[in-house]
Amino acid sequence: MTSTDREPQGGRHHYTDAELHNPDVAHEEADINIRTVLTFAVGLAIVVMIAAGLMGIMFRVMSNQAAARDPQVSPLALPSGQQPQAPRLLTNEPGYLSKFRAEETRKLEGYGWVDQTAGVARVPIEEAKKLLIQRGLPVRASGAVEDPRTGTHTSAYGEASGGRTIAVPKAGPVASLQAPPK
Repeated sequence: MTSTDREPQGGRHHYTDAELHNPDVAHEEADINIRTVLTFAVGLAIVVMIAAGLMGIMFRVMSNQAAARDPQVSPLALPSGQQPQAPRLLTNEPGYLSKFRAEETRKLEGYGWVDQTAGVARVPIEEAKKLLIQRGLPVRASGAVEDPRTGTHTSAYGEASGGRTIAVPKAGPVASLQAPPK
């Protein structure tokens, strides 16, 4: 047989069954023990199932512990899965702003009640300025305060002046910071 007879086009060679069979080589029966391989596979499957069962039990216990430690849900909270209402957006911002400013100007420039039961009224701002100049700011009755905590340390002790006169003790002569002569 020549090389051209044995090799088909493309350089690949196909052998016949007679060429592939070697009577001196046979299957070795002692190479692998099928029973040992199957026993190992069954044992591995059992170990995996036991581990999966233990993990499932552990996850259930941890989930119950986490649920017990969760804070109480506010009664104002929406139920789970429910979305909050859509925001109420201002559609006419310039119109709303001019209306708001007009209302504020009306309050500043007009008379009205703040709390009618307590007798608190609102006066126009220009009138309030005139009254403030005429009457002055309200102050507490002044009196001699003999408390050593008054003066510059008043706010440190949580005491506010509230408009009263605070007596500040006079400090003695300031000591010189220079060294005495030798």
